[in-house]
Amino acid sequence: MTDVVVVCEGRTEEAFINEVVQPALAFNAVYLQARLISTSSGAKGGALSRDRVVGGLGRVLRERNDTYITTFFDLYGLPGGFPGRAEPERSSDPIARCQQIEAALHGVVVEQAGCRQERFLPHIQPYEFEALLLSDMGAFARAEAQWHSVESELASVVNASASPEHVNDGFGTHPSARLKHAIPGYRKVTHGVRLATQIGLDRIRSECHHFGAWLGRMESLQPLNPGRSR
Repeated sequence: MTDVVVVCEGRTEEAFINEVVQPALAFNAVYLQARLISTSSGAKGGALSRDRVVGGLGRVLRERNDTYITTFFDLYGLPGGFPGRAEPERSSDPIARCQQIEAALHGVVVEQAGCRQERFLPHIQPYEFEALLLSDMGAFARAEAQWHSVESELASVVNASASPEHVNDGFGTHPSARLKHAIPGYRKVTHGVRLATQIGLDRIRSECHHFGAWLGRMESLQPLNPGRSR
């Protein structure tokens, strides 16, 4: 069994990992445990900051030396002081931006925690979790019959972008804002996991390539040797 702690920024992502991703990866003998980002005072969830994330991830990495640690943070809303967020050569492509931030976060956290590089596998989701729900418009009607009418509106949004992960990060046009506008009764935690279940990971990974690459990395992980140092 390969143990992986997935540090999430919110309860929607936590539920998605536990209820949708973990059951699928169990077939690969990979066990994912979602955990909300915490502070030294024990608070969990909420806004991310550089110090909070780097310190929190360092504490998780020092708990055991035989677990992998990954993250599931949204690109949308990351503060300017976050590692890699304000690089002068920042790309306009959201996937390239996520890769840049992931590389910067990896370097900072590994140095702070004093751990082996292979144990920390950061993931930043472009632009946010709700992009994954735009992988299949038919899932909305399957989840709630009255949502059939939103399919064409949301499809036009995705068709205007390179992929669901490219739906932009404007204040009123990022994926969750689009969903709340199209579906006034949309509830992030309840409906988000229901829709992801209806869509299925195979469809999500085929439409959302950055997420798919992360999922592939998780599937291929091998157990760590507990006898080695951090």
